Amino acid sequence: SSSSSSSPAKVAVFVSGGGSNLRALHDAMTRGDVRASVAVVVSNKPDCGGVAWARREGIPTLTYPKPKGSDDGLRAEELVDALANAHGVTHVLLAGYLRLIPPELCRAYENKMLNIHPALLPAFGGKGMHGDNVHAAVVNSGARFTGPTVHFVNEKFDDGKIVAQRVVPVMPTDTPEDVAARVLAEEHVVFARVASALVDGRIEFRDDGVPVIVGEDGTRE
Repeated sequence: SSSSSSSPAKVAVFVSGGGSNLRALHDAMTRGDVRASVAVVVSNKPDCGGVAWARREGIPTLTYPKPKGSDDGLRAEELVDALANAHGVTHVLLAGYLRLIPPELCRAYENKMLNIHPALLPAFGGKGMHGDNVHAAVVNSGARFTGPTVHFVNEKFDDGKIVAQRVVPVMPTDTPEDVAARVLAEEHVVFARVASALVDGRIEFRDDGVPVIVGEDGTRE
């Protein structure tokens, strides 16, 4: 496969929870499937599992936004400065980060920031639609299919253009937990695949702005 001669991408991963997508991305990078490294992990919850994992791995961590009543944490412009300058971040991946992204960051990383959402947007997106809420809503709706969506991030949440989706069935006997596990397995695969395309410059934009992934063999999806 043709790697560009420039230095590997440096990625900031944003998390709010256990960080299973963070670990899956890191594993894909370690295997060489994604030509990048995790330069820094950002979280609104400095005590979450994803941050604890990053510390064990020796990966720098930042807190954003500043938790209530805490001295630790960054303002938006400080966050952008820390990522771009202190850590040399080239791309941003939101892996279960439950806070809005500040406009300053959207502008600094336009077309270089992806989010993964655990349902097939535009269904089951928007306010309050995260984590277990999403899978409960899917089961309660009677939807027969669900799956993860990877999309670019703009200043409105869950509103950026879709880059990739994967589909899994919803069975009549499924609990939200069953659906969550099935979707999560696909999240780990599709997020690494899109991240690889992003850092390799293999995402093109149609005339109407919709992103298309170009495979290493030239196929488009």
